[in-house]
Amino acid sequence: MRPCCHYSNPFPKTATEFLGIHNRAMINHFFQIQRPQQAVAIVLFLLIGHSPCHAAEPNLAKLEQQALRAATDLVADSVVQIRTVGGLDRVGRTLLSQGPTTGLIVTEDGYIVSSAFNFVGQPTSILVRLANGRQLAAELIARDKNRMLVLLKVAATSALPVPEPVAHEEMRVGQWAVALGRTFQTEQVGVSVGIISALKRMYGRVIQTDASVSVANYGGPLVDISGRVFGVLVPMSPQASGGPAESELAGAEFYDSGIGFAVPLEHILSMLQRWKQGEDLLSGKLGIGLSSGDPHITPPTIVSVWPNSPAADAGWQPNDLITAVNGQSVSTQAHLRFQTTPSYAADTMSVTIRRGETELQTNVTLTGKLAPYRHAFLGILPDRKPIQDEQSGAVVRNVWPDSPADKAGLEVGDRITTINETEIRTTADALRVIAGLHPKHTATVVAIRSEEELTVEATLSNVPEEILSSVDLSNNLPNDMTAAATENDPRQSGQALELKNLKLPDFSQEAVYFLPTVGNGQRLGLLMWLGDGNPQHNQALIDAWQSTCRRDGLIFLIAPPKDEAAWKSDDLTYLEQLARTATRRFKLDRRRMAIGGQGKAGQLAFALAMKSRSAFSGVIGIDAPLPRTMKLRNTTPSNRLTVLSVESRNSNFAPLIRRDLKQLREAGYPTCWLQRPPTSDVSKEIDAATRHTMARWIATLDRY
Repeated sequence: MRPCCHYSNPFPKTATEFLGIHNRAMINHFFQIQRPQQAVAIVLFLLIGHSPCHAAEPNLAKLEQQALRAATDLVADSVVQIRTVGGLDRVGRTLLSQGPTTGLIVTEDGYIVSSAFNFVGQPTSILVRLANGRQLAAELIARDKNRMLVLLKVAATSALPVPEPVAHEEMRVGQWAVALGRTFQTEQVGVSVGIISALKRMYGRVIQTDASVSVANYGGPLVDISGRVFGVLVPMSPQASGGPAESELAGAEFYDSGIGFAVPLEHILSMLQRWKQGEDLLSGKLGIGLSSGDPHITPPTIVSVWPNSPAADAGWQPNDLITAVNGQSVSTQAHLRFQTTPSYAADTMSVTIRRGETELQTNVTLTGKLAPYRHAFLGILPDRKPIQDEQSGAVVRNVWPDSPADKAGLEVGDRITTINETEIRTTADALRVIAGLHPKHTATVVAIRSEEELTVEATLSNVPEEILSSVDLSNNLPNDMTAAATENDPRQSGQALELKNLKLPDFSQEAVYFLPTVGNGQRLGLLMWLGDGNPQHNQALIDAWQSTCRRDGLIFLIAPPKDEAAWKSDDLTYLEQLARTATRRFKLDRRRMAIGGQGKAGQLAFALAMKSRSAFSGVIGIDAPLPRTMKLRNTTPSNRLTVLSVESRNSNFAPLIRRDLKQLREAGYPTCWLQRPPTSDVSKEIDAATRHTMARWIATLDRY
């Protein structure tokens, strides 16, 4: 190393040159520690403490600034300003940025990468301004929907400056990281300094930095101290994994929070030739449903396989356990996601599965799109009372008319003990087995009837959409319970029914509910109704529904809006918390939880049910089309959401409702439609016939 007094220029072009070290691996070693100041301190120690010239000691802050400026200058010419014209100004509740954003040149002939966040509004025109001030029109070539990127192309008349990437194996936590953006001041880049705070975040797709990252530099580069590019800055959320438009906005809430993400440039370059073909890069999907539980400790046991999916083509079956992917051991669902989430549609991977005591080696080619999952239906209404006398099995409360179970000869009171050689100890066991099958599959069912065992075969069907009108849907309550319900009926005594309050600590509104008395150890169901906050209307609703609630073991919970004038999308957070609180407090039967409302309240009920599909098994909308900004997701094996759409004969929303019914069915949701008598726009009253039909629909939500 040369002594510092021999430097003729105190600010060389790069930190490597500054130290007189031309081996890049060595320079990286100096900066792979926790904070930049410590790195510079080590450099000064080497330069000054062991130099024969101690008189001209350089200023630490000045050296740090010079090193950062040198790294920035090496990349700055590759950073471009992007302006979009036209398109949407809002997606859902998110207001899209209308100002300039950033991109990074990745090839000399004019390919540019930016964040998909900047293009979610589907702009009609794209303008790119280079570092030299020249403005060019750009074409959007394709999107990467797995890592939330877009590829642009400008017509370059001369070679454009291209940065050098940092290799994956050279990235370390603690390295300096400089986030760049070129927005309002086109003559210079904006700079934010931090470190690499984590690697392989978002299941292996991005690296993390504590440098400030926001709309201004989304699409810009994250640079190392040597002037090479770690990656392209994007917003990203662990709850999103590519696909619909809301995923392109996910993660924007981390704006300037000290949590920013970048897609490694080395990865982008490895996919570039494939990306240039003009087809979107889609997240790779296997087509399986996994057992429920904490993904960090739950093994990746398959409970269902999509028909005609990559998993089905590979021969995978329910109860198979995934043990390795591409030679990497997999023991939890989180491990599996780390191996599969970074992959794209058309990628092929080697997967080891264990079936019983046998290990099988399979090859599976991922797909970008799965057909909507269609749940299989046997035709059983399960008994809700616990099994007595140490017996096990799923007792049949009733049989759906003309269903596979009905055609196979199953009857009320039969106790199902085996389905397709799987032991059935509870109704939950039966649901899990049926969830792993598909319509047209054959189910071999063993049941006990009057202490005799019988075996039947049933060809499963799709979940029906009709509402039963003649079948007894009660849970066969014993006479003493029926008598108690009649005795406690306030209509028999002339007393007003007492309502109980449910107040959440962080919200101003207060919900009310009716809790029926139900014996036999059975769990209660829930009807969460979005009301208007009027106490008289609440009382009328409870009075109208209380006999049904007693009969069917149903809690009636009325949620009020924050603003008495109307429900708003901002109330979704309150409703989510209210549903979670009610589930914990009352230990509800998750198979019988419905949410509903009328008009705007019905739209909000749809929004919550689709957002939290595992929280509710049914959603009711009266004169309520789907929210226009809502992106309808297809069904999955883990959600069994059923829809009831009630339409008044004079509803102005009838055309929208009919269109939505078609979309819901195409997405795989069993959808029932009910027309009720004409009503005024201001009427909140639900007629007795409609209420009776709604109650019967709710009573069948736990069917399988």
